[in-house]
Amino acid sequence: MIENNICLLTDSYKVTHHYFYPKGTEKIYSYLESRLGSEFNKTIFYGLQYIIKKYLEGSVVNQQKIEEADKLISNHIGEDIFNKDGWYYILDNYDGYLPIEIKAVPEGTPVNVSNVLMSVENTDKKSFWLVNYLESLLLQVWYPSTVATLSAEVRKLSKFYLEVTGSSKDNLDFMLHDFGYRGASSTESSMLAGSAHLLSFSGTDTIPALLIPKNYYNDSNLYGFSVQATEHSVMTSLGPKGEFDQILNVIDNAKNGILSMVIDSYDYKNFLTEAGKSDSQLNKAINDFLAVEGNKVVFRPDSGEPVSTTIDCLNILGKGFGSYLTDKGYKVFDSNIGLLWGDGLDYHKIRDILFAMKSNGWAAENIIFGMGGGLHTYVNRDTQRNAFKCSAQLRDGKWFDIYKNPLDSSKKSKTGRFKLINENNSFKTISIDGYGDDCLRTVFKNGKLLIEDTFADIKSKTLNYSNFL
Repeated sequence: MIENNICLLTDSYKVTHHYFYPKGTEKIYSYLESRLGSEFNKTIFYGLQYIIKKYLEGSVVNQQKIEEADKLISNHIGEDIFNKDGWYYILDNYDGYLPIEIKAVPEGTPVNVSNVLMSVENTDKKSFWLVNYLESLLLQVWYPSTVATLSAEVRKLSKFYLEVTGSSKDNLDFMLHDFGYRGASSTESSMLAGSAHLLSFSGTDTIPALLIPKNYYNDSNLYGFSVQATEHSVMTSLGPKGEFDQILNVIDNAKNGILSMVIDSYDYKNFLTEAGKSDSQLNKAINDFLAVEGNKVVFRPDSGEPVSTTIDCLNILGKGFGSYLTDKGYKVFDSNIGLLWGDGLDYHKIRDILFAMKSNGWAAENIIFGMGGGLHTYVNRDTQRNAFKCSAQLRDGKWFDIYKNPLDSSKKSKTGRFKLINENNSFKTISIDGYGDDCLRTVFKNGKLLIEDTFADIKSKTLNYSNFL
């Protein structure tokens, strides 16, 4: 099997559509949007350049791919189903370059839901069937876009609670850490989700995500950082009776900088209480480590009910290590002590924790969050209700506007061809013949990537949104 055979990167039923369209069809025009009812009211568009570079750019059709696809589809669906002539037309007339035009909003742009994010149209009338053939692949942009949106919304949420509790924003870039690699569905998905997260935050343990900016977004800068940290295989090495001996061993061998320690191997309350006792060996070891400028200890409970356990840990740490008040009257630890909650989080649980902290008099700067499955796998295409629909067809030289309007009115699609305009800092989808500058740019045409965004530019657009309350 050929890897990334463009002839096979689609849903089975789409292979049959080339002979179902009306006679005289010359062009298919389709678009992508986040429909009304999305979890968040804006979608940050991200990931199209990756898809184009990896799957669509250049001469992606050849004889071997066509013959392989024809053989597979003949066995999979039936004889004379696969559009062999259509693919050979692309190979013979375009040297394997796809006669498609893709317009899209600049990546990193937050767009109000129910607006066009991308449009796709064939450039050769004999390849009209190709537009929606590519839907299955192109629509996968929903995933990095949704993760980018989620991380941006968590940043907005974090910034809000930092401000209302009088907290320092020095650690905002690291307030949400990506722990998602192990829980991702694949390395590719972890790379995409992890890089989308890096548009809003700088903390990650998903190393493969660090490769995306350089390999697909023309940017050699490093956008993700992490710290030395333990896991249960380390902390339980000497068993329950040797727990504190092992903790001392960890601290003694830690390098200077930030040290994150998981604390719930047995009893997190006992761990934190012992750590805060002024006459304990553990307390002395921690304070000796903290005596080095720039060192910090972060305690990580990894089980229990998130809200109550967080408040419990803050109270125990406050009793052992002390706290002072921000100018708005909320308790905060010295900057070299912190708490990390990273188990079972999603947007709503983070919101609940931050609200509970405020309600209990704790400043938001005391905590950072780690999100794995909640970031990489709790989202789906319906989170932002992403849909790719055909809205116009050219037949015998005349454009026909088409749409769907099912009994479920939330799935009604748009009709016609569009441009996306910006009116008073708000996006609006209008007819392609309407007045106003189109924010959709032609990024891909006839096999060539025409606009290449850098990761830095995309991140800048995202931060402009997520830093604004």
